[in-house]
Amino acid sequence: MTLLWIVIALVFAIVEVLTVGLFAGFISLGAIGAAIAAFVGDGILSQAVTFAAVAILGILVVRRPLLGYLQHRAGPLVLSGAAAMIGQTALVVDAIRGPDERGHVRIGGEDWPALTRDGQPAEAGTSVRVVDIRRATLVVEQPPVA
Repeated sequence: MTLLWIVIALVFAIVEVLTVGLFAGFISLGAIGAAIAAFVGDGILSQAVTFAAVAILGILVVRRPLLGYLQHRAGPLVLSGAAAMIGQTALVVDAIRGPDERGHVRIGGEDWPALTRDGQPAEAGTSVRVVDIRRATLVVEQPPVA
């Protein structure tokens, strides 16, 4: 009977890996507990009670705090794509002529449409800092002249 419980534990462990719902994992632990009970010579009723107790208590008591811990442990959201450009320095490649006339800046090897925050023109070759994104347009500002 021990071998049967181990097979059940392995099947539910595989299901847990595929679903990551933290249900099948506790059923797998229950089957391991039942396998231990079978190994020490307990009867089938004792094995079934051990299986049910470990699986149910794990699901009802441990699952929710464990999910919370795993979600909290994931850490802060890492910015990527356009949002990651905010704060970066870009090079104006097509002049920004005014508040309603977009130019282009090069950042990360790509050219993006851009406007200045204050509406002032920015000549090609100028370094600017990305401060915001409006739809697909970067909003930039020129560094203060020292």
